Amino acid sequence: MDQFPRLFEVAEQAGQKASFPLDAAELRNFATAESMVSRLGPNFNAPPLSQEWFQAIAEKRHGRYGEWLPRHLEFNRHQRERVICLGSCLGTDWVNYALNAAEVTVAAETRLLDPILMNFQWRGLSVNVLPSDSGTVAMPDESADVIAANWMLDDEAPIRWASEVNRLLKPGGKILALVRARWNLKRITRFRWWMTESAWTRKSLARLLPDFDEIRVRQRQLRRSEVPGILRIIPMPLLERMAGNALILKAFKPLAIRAETRIAA
Repeated sequence: MDQFPRLFEVAEQAGQKASFPLDAAELRNFATAESMVSRLGPNFNAPPLSQEWFQAIAEKRHGRYGEWLPRHLEFNRHQRERVICLGSCLGTDWVNYALNAAEVTVAAETRLLDPILMNFQWRGLSVNVLPSDSGTVAMPDESADVIAANWMLDDEAPIRWASEVNRLLKPGGKILALVRARWNLKRITRFRWWMTESAWTRKSLARLLPDFDEIRVRQRQLRRSEVPGILRIIPMPLLERMAGNALILKAFKPLAIRAETRIAA
């Protein structure tokens, strides 16, 4: 833990206001989750919140086992569109929308706003940040072309945010969301089927926004080190589609004219 000093010390060294509410252990947990690893390796010796530290997280997250992320989260498909980002993370995926000329607004817990802002700033990117600790965000109705949500660390967040997603999206807008998969390889191979689990199944996630169109749920994200030896004969792309750790939701809000037709009918 020595490589993770208190955040206020790092901020003071960087000449920034020392106002971070996260401690070293919390920051380490967020970095581990963002990197999609079980523990942080020697690549994370850089000072927390430094350019090198954010780079190491991005390289790990979008590397060999995260190559699916740019395609399924559509980093390069929303130029000049307004993307609202929701969730509890460091914003490693979200900076890619800004890199591809999207107008990005982040609504996150107050304690995460400074780290997320720093992740954008070291790249020279602009972002609007709004505190959101209650499942709502102070923005007008139908103000987003896309909502990108990372709910991997909060299984209850999709339910809490569902009505707000519907309010914020323009007719025809889409949601791209990551949630934790209940039926992942670890759960299946350790025969913990009987245990209560709050994570999501494909079926339950598809029902989150029942009035939306073209609802698709895919499963991804699995590291070879997580696969028991007896199963390593199965190709990794197939195995992660069957038992990956993450589910990806993609769905479109119906066009207003279609919604009015349904009501009339």
